Order: sequence, then C-alpha cells, then structure tokens
Amino acid sequence: MATVSIIIPVYNVDRYLARCLDSVLSQTFQDIEIICVNDGCTDNSAQILTDYERKDKRIKIITQKNQGLSEARNTGLKHATGEYIYFIDSDDAIEPQTIEICYKTALAYQAELVSFYLKKSDGITLPSLMLNTENIQAEIYNQPLYCGCSGKKRIPFSVCTKFYKASLLKNLEFIKGIQFEDYPFTYAVLLKHPKTAVIPLNLYLYTTNLASISHQKSTVKQIADYWKGISYIISLYSQKGYEKELKFFTRNGLPRLLKHQYVKCKRASDEDSSEMWRIFTNELYDLEQKKLLSPIGHNLWRYYQYKKLIKNKTC
Repeated sequence: MATVSIIIPVYNVDRYLARCLDSVLSQTFQDIEIICVNDGCTDNSAQILTDYERKDKRIKIITQKNQGLSEARNTGLKHATGEYIYFIDSDDAIEPQTIEICYKTALAYQAELVSFYLKKSDGITLPSLMLNTENIQAEIYNQPLYCGCSGKKRIPFSVCTKFYKASLLKNLEFIKGIQFEDYPFTYAVLLKHPKTAVIPLNLYLYTTNLASISHQKSTVKQIADYWKGISYIISLYSQKGYEKELKFFTRNGLPRLLKHQYVKCKRASDEDSSEMWRIFTNELYDLEQKKLLSPIGHNLWRYYQYKKLIKNKTC
C-alpha cells in the first residue's frame, strides 16, 4: 500500500498526457500509487499510458468505456489504497514538491484536508518550482465551509487543489454524468467540517485547453447539470442539524452558482436560449417554493430579474 493515491482520469489528451505523468513521476515524495483511468480514449492516450506503465510499476491502468470525468474519478477512488488521495486532471501538471508539501502539512497540523492554489499554464511549460519545505506555513480552519464560500482567502472549489485524508471521502462520490462536478463534491466534503490547512502557494498548473468542458459554449445540459448539483447540495445541507450550514449556503454559495447560470443563459445561442431559460426558471421557481431564494447575498438587480422570471412562469 502506498501512502498517497494519485488519481488521473484520462480521455483523449495525448497532447498533454506525457507532461502530466512526468510531473507526477518526478514528485519528491515517492511513496505513491498512480491510478490512471482510461475513460474510453480513442486517440493515442492509451498507448502513452501503456508506455509509462512499463517504465514505472507505481502506475496502474484501469480501462473502462467512456462514462465521463465523474465516473472516471469514482473508479479511481474505488481502487485507491492510500492513506491520502489526490486528483489531477490529465491535461494539467503539478510542481515537483506538491505531494511532499501537502503530506508534510497534513502531518504537521493533523489536517484532514490540505488546500492550495493554481496558476494558468500553456500545457507545455514544465513544472520547476523548488522551495524550502521547512519554511512553508499554512492557515488552519476547523470549519472551512465558512471561508470556502466567501472572503478574500476563499478556498478554491477545484478538487485538483485538494489533498484529502482518504477517510474523509468515505461514502462520497462525484455525481455521475454532470459537468462542473467539482463544486457539489467540495460542498459535500466541507459539510463534514474537516480540519483544513490552506497553503498560500500556486502548486497546480492548470492548462487552458480550449477543448475542455470549461471552455465549451453554453448548453442546455450545463444549466440542467447546475440544477442537479445544487439540488444535491441542498439535499445534504437540509439534513437535521445542518440548519446553519444550509442558511450559509443559500446566502453565500447559491448566489454565485445562480449568477453563473444566468450569464450562460444570456450568452446562449438562439437555438438553445429558450430551453435554457425554461430550465433555469423552473430551478428558480423550485428554490422559491422551498423558501431558499431570498435577496440576501444576491446582486439586487439580478435578484429582481430572477423574480421577474418566476412571475412570468406563474402568470
């Protein structure tokens, strides 16, 4: 059993995959297993994985039919044996000391969750940052939800900027088949109030890949998936004993998520616009019926646009 399981979902990224794998294999912390989930690749990614597997026994390849990023990560979780879990996307990379820094920080502060930051990359530049790990300081939060949603030192919601104690993720999985799966998963983790260490370093190299989901045009599915994610969060936060957390989410997290959808609807193509607005309006109506939509936390102009949409629906 390795100390850290690194999970890499792989789908048609042969242009970037070698850099990603090299950045993981060159980590200064070596006690790792690297679980690469081939999610039905149709390009040269599968061959690249095989070539790397021959070079390093720490690499394990799991092949499945294409099911999307969420299910690829879920598959990786099921096969992980490490005491700690780390996710990295296969078109990105990490600095050489990322795992070492996270592991030492987790031990030093007895943290269940270690969070750090990312920087944009061209997908070509190799990670090269080297630091004196003895001088790295972290900010500690026992209730990270309340700094995760708001404030200048907001914890990023990307799972790739997180280093998890494996026990923290017990009984959790990514929602199957949706886009923007990171934020509901992170909200589920934060609801457990894990002791969290936040490192003020950009250790993750995020590739601006124009073919990625985050750069695709606004679609009907994206609006529907946002609603699924929000519904999932509300179902968790509506459990007895979490009234304070639900109130915080509706005033801090929900406004941001609704804004993202509103902007996407405004930018929608003529072909998709009416259906996107219909789905978004139904979502707003559902939130109001559940008494979860209030002006607190929202831009007031945008809030009244929401109310107008609801009114038009009920007329």
